[in-house]
Amino acid sequence: MGRHTAKRHPAGSVMVKQAKHIAALSTLLTENPQVIADYLMTRGRLAIMLLDQQGMILDCNPFFLENTGLTEKPIGQSINNFLAENPSAKGNRETQIYREVRFSFTLNHAREQTLSGHMMVIGDRHIIFAQTIRLTENEMVAKMSRLTDELTDLTRELNKKNRELASANRRITQLMNTDPLTGLANRRLLTELLDAEMSKARRHTYPLSAVMMDIDHFKSINDTFGHDGGDRVLAGVAHTMRSMCRKEDIVARFGGEEFVLILPVSPISSTLECAERIRIAIQNKAFEGISRQVTASFGISLFVTNDTQDSFLKRADDALYKAKTSGRNRTELYGD
Repeated sequence: MGRHTAKRHPAGSVMVKQAKHIAALSTLLTENPQVIADYLMTRGRLAIMLLDQQGMILDCNPFFLENTGLTEKPIGQSINNFLAENPSAKGNRETQIYREVRFSFTLNHAREQTLSGHMMVIGDRHIIFAQTIRLTENEMVAKMSRLTDELTDLTRELNKKNRELASANRRITQLMNTDPLTGLANRRLLTELLDAEMSKARRHTYPLSAVMMDIDHFKSINDTFGHDGGDRVLAGVAHTMRSMCRKEDIVARFGGEEFVLILPVSPISSTLECAERIRIAIQNKAFEGISRQVTASFGISLFVTNDTQDSFLKRADDALYKAKTSGRNRTELYGD
């Protein structure tokens, strides 16, 4: 029977694998430096020491203390105080991101403990992976591979939790800013968005219009068809308004049966057209369970430079009041 010959891995192949894991570790540290450093310092399965760019010791994990027999971390000391020999030239000769090192610590009872390790330069830090015996290149690659897998899993889990947190935050923000019945912006968000639009209108001197809209005889709708019927009318009117406005227009529920449209870069003529289209669409719309016509009244104002939110919307509200007292189901422009 022939003998099985163990496969030998060329040195170049080992170096390629080392470089691959070092690059992966560097990426993980760059993406989540504090999380990865915390993991290495508390749960990593290798004796690890962190250095700054000048070689000053920043921290070491419990495994390192166990391997050296030290009772206190040598934080703030230079690693040069402990190097037993000059760092090996092994590793990437151009960047020297991976080197073998040997260092020694004198214990309280004057017994010297010598460790071997590998030092990697990753980002703005040096990381030493230490062991009491020298590892072969292949053994070191295997250890690095396991560490890379652990940190990759940690990063994946962290990214998942970050996505879940971001999704939850978006949902919370949506709930804070959205009217739950109609899905439109609520008064809180309207105030925020309107302030931004007024600032842009002042800077760029473009026309900005406000439209106040109120559903006619809404109390009668609620009394006749119940609050469920009233809610269907509110939701249907909101959908009609949103579908007939531009993406950049602000459509908000102001309160009760009252709605607000803010139309950027919209002169009075265009705003009147928009309001009339919505008014006619509501007038012609059939609402589920509502056996009578639903109508709405509209009031319009045009922004002026010295306007506040209150004064801008107050003029639109005054125009709405005029539409109500003039017979309803109509659009009025402030000042006409």
